[in-house]
Amino acid sequence: MGALDWIIVGIYGLLLFWIGYAASRKQSTTDEYFRGSRQLPWWAIGFSIIATSFSAASLLGGPGEGYNNGLLYLQLQFGDLIGYLLVIFLFLPFFVGLNLTTAYEYLERRFDGKTRSLGAFCFLLFVIARLGALLYAAALAVSTVAGISLSLAILIVGVVSIIYTVAGGIAAVVWTDVLQFGMIFIGVGAGIWAATQGVPGGFSALWNSAAEAGKLTIINTAWEPGNVRTLPTALLAYGTLAFAVAGTNQQSVQRYVSCATIQDGRKAILLGWFSGFVGVASTLLLGILLFGFYANSGDLPADIAADGILSHFIVNHVPIGASGLLVAAIFAAAMSSIDSALHSLATCMTVDFYQRYANTERSDTQSLKMAQILIVVWGIVGMASAFYVASTGQDLLPFLVTYTTMFLGPLLGLFLMGVLIPRVNATGAFYGTVAAVALLVLNAQAIRLTTTVEGVVTWPLNFPGIWQSAIIAPIAVLLGLLISLATAAPATRSINGLTLWSHNALD
Repeated sequence: MGALDWIIVGIYGLLLFWIGYAASRKQSTTDEYFRGSRQLPWWAIGFSIIATSFSAASLLGGPGEGYNNGLLYLQLQFGDLIGYLLVIFLFLPFFVGLNLTTAYEYLERRFDGKTRSLGAFCFLLFVIARLGALLYAAALAVSTVAGISLSLAILIVGVVSIIYTVAGGIAAVVWTDVLQFGMIFIGVGAGIWAATQGVPGGFSALWNSAAEAGKLTIINTAWEPGNVRTLPTALLAYGTLAFAVAGTNQQSVQRYVSCATIQDGRKAILLGWFSGFVGVASTLLLGILLFGFYANSGDLPADIAADGILSHFIVNHVPIGASGLLVAAIFAAAMSSIDSALHSLATCMTVDFYQRYANTERSDTQSLKMAQILIVVWGIVGMASAFYVASTGQDLLPFLVTYTTMFLGPLLGLFLMGVLIPRVNATGAFYGTVAAVALLVLNAQAIRLTTTVEGVVTWPLNFPGIWQSAIIAPIAVLLGLLISLATAAPATRSINGLTLWSHNALD
């Protein structure tokens, strides 16, 4: 990287701090800090929804995925659409109409305090696991292009994210997400331009090379449950996972509750999906063009990991200026997810635990200060988690899918019980979810104990990780209903306006 590249990255960094500072001047209450006083425009929230999911793992893993497997990964976006539509019809009216701050407040209104805490705890475990992968992905690229150690890069990315997130609250997070998502597209565009300029024949030559290698196929209808690049798995397994992520994850819900109306929430969600579709398509396109580039140049190391292909391209083939744009894009992709993770963790801990269980009533100023302290604390925990992710050596996209399904499947079942089945009571919801988690853990242990030295699993209930949410969520619902039927019916106050069949509280 030359001086111009570092100037571009520096300007991007200054814009982040300026947005954080500008937003901090309006953060005097927890409602402003957590929900932006519900005055943020829906289109900005829409871009923020997808920027939250579009991490550095996506920007690094996407081109690697396109390089190795072509456009097949695009099928998952159809699963995303199913998930978002289910959120719009089933969950959004409650999140926005009940004037919530966190998703898990709904669980207390529908069931009780312990069920709310259980849901919040599942979310915390999910985000902590994901946060480490997000920090690691950004640090991996930064260390490669800047020539610094991975440990130092983790510290730099973590500290910068902590500073502006603490300062500006959800307003800073949303507006920096808008900037960052724009930066991602500029960076990917710079990468596409650099690849097409690097070989005779330009775009046509690269496209033809990818086509000859079969990289342009989008749909694969084969029934292969363990393969996320098939349409049935994308629609059923990943669609359920997307529903869980978009519908029960505070990072997403925090955007919905910042919308002024339910209608604004719907528009924000649909814009988020469309932007995500374009974003994923563009990174896969960059990947298949890099395949064509290296098919012509032949200088890609044979042992390079998929996540390292883009970094290698930046270091060795991207001209001055375009390198800075790509590095800034990687920073942007990382921080758009990291800031959201930190802010949602702090919101959940403050609202669902600190305010909920404090022995004495806490002032708004105390709650605001606690949220800011928690962002710093979780930022440090996230950096520690990133060091762990770095030690595992896993590819980023499979890592995120595996750890996401582990925690969000039971949480999805819990929300489905509340919204869809009025007969489910607090006892059934809580213990049905706990029992489902226990079955998931016991099954994982059985798989581990029955795995042979050759890697063959003899345990009959060995289903692919991507299917965990689709399997465990219905099991949680069934167990919750059975326990509820064996115990007392829920009180009317825990049903009216809190299930899909009784909207009077939202009308």
